[in-house]
Amino acid sequence: MPEHHDQPAGAQLRSIGRSRARISDPEEIGRLLGIPFSDEQLAAICAPLEPGVIIAGAGSGKTTVMAARVVWLVGTGQVRPEQVLGLTFTRKAAAELSARVRSALSAAGVVDVDGVDEAGEQVIMTYDAFAQRLIAEHGLRIGQESEPVMITGATRFRLASRVVSAAAGPFESISRLRPQSVTERVLRLDGEMQSHLLTLSELDRHARDYELAFAEAPQYRNKPYADVARAQAALAERLELASLVGDYQELKRRRGVVEFADQMAIAARLAREVPAVSAIVRDTYKVVLLDEYQDTSAAQALLLQGLFSGTDTSSGKGHAVTAVGDPFQAIYGWRGAAASNIIGFADDFPTATGRPARRFDLTMNRRSGHRILAVANTLATPLRNDPHVQTDLSATALRAPAETAAGEVVAGVFETWPEELSWVADQLTQLRSAGQVQNWSQIAVLCRRNADVAAFYAELTDRDVPAEIVGLGGLLQLPEITDVIATLTVLDDLTANAELIRLLTGPRWQIGPRDLALLGARARELATAERLATDADDLAAALDQAVAGVDPAEVVSLLDAVHDPGDAPFSAQARERLARFADELAQLRSNASEPVLDLTRRVIRTLGLEVELGADPDLARMGRRDQLAAFGEAVASYVDVDGDASLGGLLAWLRAEIETGTGLDQAVPSGADSVKLLTVHKAKGLEWDVVALPGLVDDVFPSDRVSGNWLRAAEVVPADLRGDAGSIPQLAEATKPAMADYAKELKSGQRRSEDRLAYVAVTRARRLLIGTAHHWRPQTKKPRRPSDYFAAIRAEAQTTNAVVVDTPPPEPGAVNPLDTGTAAVAWPAPLDPDKQRRRREAADAVRAVREQLAKGEQLESDEPLLLDLEARVSAWDADIDQLLTEARQNRRGVHSVAAPAGVSVTGLLTEHRDPQAQAAQLARPMPRQPSARARFGTRFHQWVERFVARRHHLQPALLEDDPDLLDELVDNAELARLAEKFATGRFADEVPTALEQPFSLLLGGRVVRGRIDAVYPGRGGHRWLLVDWKTSERDRAEPDQLALYRLAWAELTGTPIDEVEAAFYFIRSDRLVVQTGLPDRAGLEQRFSL
Repeated sequence: MPEHHDQPAGAQLRSIGRSRARISDPEEIGRLLGIPFSDEQLAAICAPLEPGVIIAGAGSGKTTVMAARVVWLVGTGQVRPEQVLGLTFTRKAAAELSARVRSALSAAGVVDVDGVDEAGEQVIMTYDAFAQRLIAEHGLRIGQESEPVMITGATRFRLASRVVSAAAGPFESISRLRPQSVTERVLRLDGEMQSHLLTLSELDRHARDYELAFAEAPQYRNKPYADVARAQAALAERLELASLVGDYQELKRRRGVVEFADQMAIAARLAREVPAVSAIVRDTYKVVLLDEYQDTSAAQALLLQGLFSGTDTSSGKGHAVTAVGDPFQAIYGWRGAAASNIIGFADDFPTATGRPARRFDLTMNRRSGHRILAVANTLATPLRNDPHVQTDLSATALRAPAETAAGEVVAGVFETWPEELSWVADQLTQLRSAGQVQNWSQIAVLCRRNADVAAFYAELTDRDVPAEIVGLGGLLQLPEITDVIATLTVLDDLTANAELIRLLTGPRWQIGPRDLALLGARARELATAERLATDADDLAAALDQAVAGVDPAEVVSLLDAVHDPGDAPFSAQARERLARFADELAQLRSNASEPVLDLTRRVIRTLGLEVELGADPDLARMGRRDQLAAFGEAVASYVDVDGDASLGGLLAWLRAEIETGTGLDQAVPSGADSVKLLTVHKAKGLEWDVVALPGLVDDVFPSDRVSGNWLRAAEVVPADLRGDAGSIPQLAEATKPAMADYAKELKSGQRRSEDRLAYVAVTRARRLLIGTAHHWRPQTKKPRRPSDYFAAIRAEAQTTNAVVVDTPPPEPGAVNPLDTGTAAVAWPAPLDPDKQRRRREAADAVRAVREQLAKGEQLESDEPLLLDLEARVSAWDADIDQLLTEARQNRRGVHSVAAPAGVSVTGLLTEHRDPQAQAAQLARPMPRQPSARARFGTRFHQWVERFVARRHHLQPALLEDDPDLLDELVDNAELARLAEKFATGRFADEVPTALEQPFSLLLGGRVVRGRIDAVYPGRGGHRWLLVDWKTSERDRAEPDQLALYRLAWAELTGTPIDEVEAAFYFIRSDRLVVQTGLPDRAGLEQRFSL
C-alpha cells in the first residue's frame, strides 16, 4: 500500500520560473544552446523588444529560432518566462514549441532548475485555444456566454440540417438542391462569414446592390449574357442561403454553442470593442510569438491587431509581437487562410515610432541538399514576382550550408501512367535493397490527388513493400472502402443513383448494361406514375418547377425500381440478384437508426469485406484488411466528437475529405517502418530522406480547378467583402468583359496556389528528389503535357545526367495506347480468372466435405500442410473457438461487452473495482438519479476557480458573475462552511499552475479522460504537486486515481514522472495526504490489464 503522510499546513511552495539574467552578448546564445546560429538567425533572435516579422524559408529552423528568442529575452532580463505568449495552429505544434522553449531555457540555465511551466502549456497554445480563453475570461463583457459548448462536424451538420428541414420557404433557387447539399452550403457560407467578420445585413446590402448593377449590365438581344445570368442566379441563391444562415446562427445562440469560426469572431469583437481586454492581455504578455502567420484568417489577424497593435502606444502600438512564417508555404487559402497577412504584417504592426516592423529573412536551409534547393528556388520564382505580394521577396532564395551534401535530383517522363507507377515503385524498392535507405519510413510518395495515393498503395504492396496511407483521403479511394461509403450513401439518400450503380455493377452483383437500362426505364416509369397519380395539380406544377433544368437522373430514383422491378424483361439472373440486393438494403435500412459507427460496421459485415480481405491471399498480403480497420478508426474518431452523430453528417465529412481534404486535422504518420503515401497538403511540416513526386503533368499538378468564384458559387463570400479584399482579385464592374477578366485573375491566383504547393512538396526532401510525368492516362483523348514543375526538376536532373527515362511527346493525332483495342469490353468487368478458379476450388472442397459428413466419413488427412497454410488454419481454429465460446455464453445468458475506446478516470476505476456492474451499464445504459453530493462537489469546484482567480488576479471574473452560485452560497450553509474552510486553509494563498486541468491519456490503446483539480509548483525535489479536493472525510480516496493524474501531467508537460507528486486534500480538516509508491505507466497498464 502507498504510504500516507501529512504535510505541515504552513509549508511554503517554492515558486518556479524565476529568471536569472546572465546573457549579455549575442554570441553567448549559440554557446549556451550548443547551436551554431547563422548571422541572420542571430539577428532575429536578438532583435529589440518591438514588432518584427520573420520570413522563415523551408527548413530554416524557425522553431529553434523562436525558442532561442525566448531564451535571449529571458536571459537578458527583458521579460520573465510567464510574460511570453506563443500561438500556433495545432496541438502537436504547440507541444513541440513548448518542449523546445522549456528545453532551451533549461539548457541555457537562465531559469531556476525547477523549470518553467509558464513557458510551456500555460502560454504556448493554439490560436483557437487562445480565443477560447479570451471568451471564458471576458465574454460576459459583450454579453457572450463565457463557456459556450464547442461543436464540430457531426453536431454542426445535424443542427444545420434541422434548420434546413424546418425552413418555411418558399425558395426558388435552392429548391433544386438536395437538403444535404443545402446544409453543406449553409455551413460553408456561415463559416466564411465568421472568418471575415461579415454580418447578414452587410451581405444582404451587397447582394441588393449587385442585383441592380447586373440588371443594368449590357445585354445581347435584350437578354443577359450567360455569365451575367449565372451571377444573378448565384446572388439569388446566396440570399436564400443567408436567410438559413441567420436561422442557424440564432439556433446556435439559443443553445449556447459555437464553432471554431464563431469563437474566433467573438474573440475578435472583444479585442476591437473592449479596450480593457486588450490592455489586460498586453499587460500579461510582454512578448508575443505568432507561428505560421501565413495561415491565419482575416478574423485571426484582426483579433491579433486589436490586442497587440493600435493607434498609439497606450492602445498597443509598438507591442513586441513577432510573426513567423513563409508566404511561399501558404497552402491553406481554400480553408480561409489569408496569405497576405504575413506580407502586410510590417504595416499592420508598426513600431512605437510609426515605422513598419522590421523584417528578418531566414534563408539557410539545413534540411535539403543544394540541388534540391535549386529546384525549390526555381519553383518560387513566379511567387517572388506575384503582383499581389506587394513586397520585395527577392532576397528569400534558399541556400544550404557549404558543407551540406549536394543531394540528388532524378527525373523521368513515361509514355503511360501505369508505366510511371511501376517505375517509381521499382525505384523505391531498389533504394531499400541497395542499402541507400535503411528504413522504409525514410521514403515518402507525395501526390496531388487522393486517387493517386490509392494507386501507389496497390503498386507497392504488390511488391511486398510495406506502405501506409497517411490521412483519410487516400483510404477513401480504396475499392472496398468506396463500396462501404456507397452503401451508406444509398441508405441515407434514396436518389443516390451514381452510388447505386457502382454497387450494382460491382463484383458482388454484376448487373449488366441491358438490365441496367431496363432498371432506368422502370425508375422513370415509376416516377411518372407517381406524379400523375397526384390529385393536386398545383403540387405537380410546383414539383415540375422545382426540378426544372435538373438532370432527370437526379430526380428519378433507381432504388425505387430495385424494390419494384415490375414486369420489365430483366434476365432471370438479374431479377434474382436485384431481389437479393433489395432484401439486403431493407435489412440494413431497418437498422439505420443505430449509431453510425455501429451501422458502418454492420455494412462492412453485410458486404463480407472482412472475410473477403482476409481470405484472399493477394489482398491479405497487401494489408487491405488493415486499411479497412484504419477507416473504421477514422469513423470512430469522427463519432467520438459527438456521440449523436448523424449518417448525413458522416457522409458530408467524408465528401469534404475526398474533395478538399478538410475533414481531418493535419495527419500524422505512424512510427511504423513503411513507405508513407500522402497528399502534398498533408505533408507540410514533415520531411523524409527520399521524396517521390509523381504525376507532374498539366491539369493534375498543377491542378486547373478554380474554386472560390463568388459569381458562380453562392456559398462563397463576395471577394470585396472579405477581410483580405485588398490582396485578392476583384470584379471591376458588373459586365461580361469584366467578369471574364476576373475569372482570368482567379485562374492566375489558383496557379500561384499550386506553385506554393509545389514548393512545399520539393522542400520535404533531404537527400533524394524523384520527379516523374507521363503522356497518357486511361480514357484520355489527348496526351498530357509534363508540367512546369516537372520541367524544373528535369532541368536540375540534366546537370548530372539523371533524366533516367525521357519518352518523347506523342505525334499529333496519336491514339492513347491504353485504349487501343478496348472499343468493346465486357461490362460488368469479369472477375479475375485466378480468383474465380480459387473460389470454385474452395466451393468444390466445401461441397466434398459436406458429402463426407453426410456419409459419416472420417475427415482427417495424413497429408501435412505447408507452413503458411498451417498458420492460416491455426488462425481459423482460433476464430472458431472464439465463436463457439460466444455461442455458449449466449446460451447461458452471458454477454461480452466491448470496452469503449474512450473512458473516464471514474469509469476505469469502476470497471476495475466492479467489472460486472460496469459491463451491465455499458450493455444497457440506464439513466441515473442526479446526485446531490455530485452537484455539491461541482458547485464547490466552481467556487474554488473563482476564489483563486479573484485572490491572485489571474482573471477579472468576480463571484457576482454567477448569481446562481452566489445564491447557493447564501442558501446552502454546508457549501458556505466548506468555502470558508478552504479560504483559511493551506492552499488559500498558494498560486496554482493549473485548475480543473483536462487531459486525455492514451493507455493501452484506450483513451482515458479526466480533469485534475489543481496543480501547484512542487517542493522537496519534486517539480509538481497534483492535488485532488476531497469535500468530505468519507470520500473515497483511490491511489490509482492520483496515479492516472500523475502520469497524464508528466506526459503533458514532458516531466519525468518521479518529479511529479500527488496528494488528496481533505478540506474540512485541512489535511494533505500525499500518496507515495504510485505506479508508472507500465504499472498502470498492468494493473488495469491494458
